[in-house]
Amino acid sequence: MSLTSPRFTSSDTLKSVELGQTVLQMGSTGRAVHLVQMALLDLGFAMPRSTSHANNSPDGDFGQETKSIVQTFQRTASIAAGGTTLKDDGIIGQKTMRELDRQSGGFKHRVKLHFRSIALTSVPFERSLRNAEIVYGQYAIKAEFASGESVGLSEADRQKFNQIDQECNWDLTSGEFVELQRIGSPSPDTDVRVFHVNSFADKNVLGCGGHDKVRPTCTVTANALAWDTAHEIGHVLLGSKFSPVHIEDRRNLMHPISRSLASVPILTVAQVIQMRKNKCCRAI
Repeated sequence: MSLTSPRFTSSDTLKSVELGQTVLQMGSTGRAVHLVQMALLDLGFAMPRSTSHANNSPDGDFGQETKSIVQTFQRTASIAAGGTTLKDDGIIGQKTMRELDRQSGGFKHRVKLHFRSIALTSVPFERSLRNAEIVYGQYAIKAEFASGESVGLSEADRQKFNQIDQECNWDLTSGEFVELQRIGSPSPDTDVRVFHVNSFADKNVLGCGGHDKVRPTCTVTANALAWDTAHEIGHVLLGSKFSPVHIEDRRNLMHPISRSLASVPILTVAQVIQMRKNKCCRAI
């Protein structure tokens, strides 16, 4: 067997658990524990202690609360199966991992992405798209490629949009961002458009989630890093009213500084709940 839920397939640790090569238990920490905790939360198991920290929730620490919830999950699964199929030891081993994977299932929500490019990117497009698929897939949100287009510009527009000078703000009604985001083939207002441009006037800014209200769009520069596209999509899904805008935890996708780390970033429970409410994040 192998893991099938998108919640778990990006974790080498959880793959090893499913193969019977290791376990998660009291004292375990990290993203694998976070993903298990998040899956249990979505199955209806409350974890108030593990979700109490605003910047890192669930916390990825396999403590007494997590052990107790795993035991409850094991007992519940065994009762549903009509027998003691899982030992209620509070350890995520092969059998428990497989049952959690089975109950977690596939994607629950979908975000359709339309890419519009007026510049070549330093990071291969396939990689930034794949990273978005991975980071949202952890929370059963399918980041789905819907269309792609290299936008042809007149010479005047090419000069105009070579560098975006407008300041990145949330709700835009005019200016270069709005003009740019109206270019190219249209897409439904329940989908997200991602524009790739050459640069912004502020070279420290590599992306912007600002857009007008009828066109959910983010803009990413050519020299953006591998997780920046997923980060800017996150801004669109969180919306202008969500607070905090950024999370001061380097592990979080919405950390304010571009991420060059290879490790997969995570989201908080509050972020995931808010994203799922967005009209662009539709239930499957």
